[in-house]
Amino acid sequence: MKKLNLAKLVLATSLSVLLFNCEKDSEGIFETDQDATAKDAHVCIEKWNTNNSKAASVKDVQWEPGQTIRVKFLNGSNYLQSKVKQYAVQWEDHANVKFEFVSSNSSANIKIGFGNYNNAKGYWSYLGTASNNQSHSMHYQYFNNSTSDTEFRRVIVHEFGHALGLIHEHQNPVAGINWNKEVVYEYYQRTQGWSRAQVDNNLFRRYSASTTNYSAYDSKSIMHYPIPAAHTTDGVAVGSNTRLSATDKSFIARIYPGSTNPPTGDICDGVAEYNGGFYSVGDKVTYRGNLFERTASGWKHLGACGTAKSKSNTAVTYPSV
Repeated sequence: MKKLNLAKLVLATSLSVLLFNCEKDSEGIFETDQDATAKDAHVCIEKWNTNNSKAASVKDVQWEPGQTIRVKFLNGSNYLQSKVKQYAVQWEDHANVKFEFVSSNSSANIKIGFGNYNNAKGYWSYLGTASNNQSHSMHYQYFNNSTSDTEFRRVIVHEFGHALGLIHEHQNPVAGINWNKEVVYEYYQRTQGWSRAQVDNNLFRRYSASTTNYSAYDSKSIMHYPIPAAHTTDGVAVGSNTRLSATDKSFIARIYPGSTNPPTGDICDGVAEYNGGFYSVGDKVTYRGNLFERTASGWKHLGACGTAKSKSNTAVTYPSV
């Protein structure tokens, strides 16, 4: 499963930093023409300077257990900022860290941009404490008011995994993926313009067990690339994971041990207001002072905000289906 990366960080002003950058790609869309859909999906890739890189230890990128990590937004609408707040804190349920969102003029460890801020491209994050020395350490280019909650969750939880020091799961030292290398080389050269060396670095290179804190390989990890069956010699595919896996949760708890933040008692804490958009089964929203969960047939009422469970028998107004 994930691993706190310690390998190959970009040297910047004598400090090693690793940047994870998401470019447009069509992996995970296996049923349709990949060229036609390449502009519609985004997969996080690793970019680093191979001429100025070195292995690092866990201590180089890991925050202290129990630490409050300050986060600020460099731009972005209130709505987009609220989605980051909503999903980033999912890590807090399992890791002994806390994200504190502060004003844009305050000092912060993680600094987030949206859209075309600073001419940045893709979805990306610096790794762990490497964020400290960056004026812009995380970016979400493609989010907008039409983005689904499933996509918000997939990308935000993934990027905050990098911000906590996690690398891509397919580069786990024990991943053992049987890549169909020539097919993969051709695909990424055609869709991304990558050289064979870039494919080797972003796909095939695995981190050393001696420099990586890792657990058993987890194909369900939120940190895993989606992999089409055609990209492996045995036809084994990995879908687009959109939620923390059980191994994600247990691993991050081991990396950041100790008591996690106690619940506030408000079941609506950290849940965004219903906005009339598209929601997937399992998504939660607040609406007129109540918490709801999307089901296959509509909305399930979970209780009134400010309570541990519903204790009101009064009529409840439901969001639209």
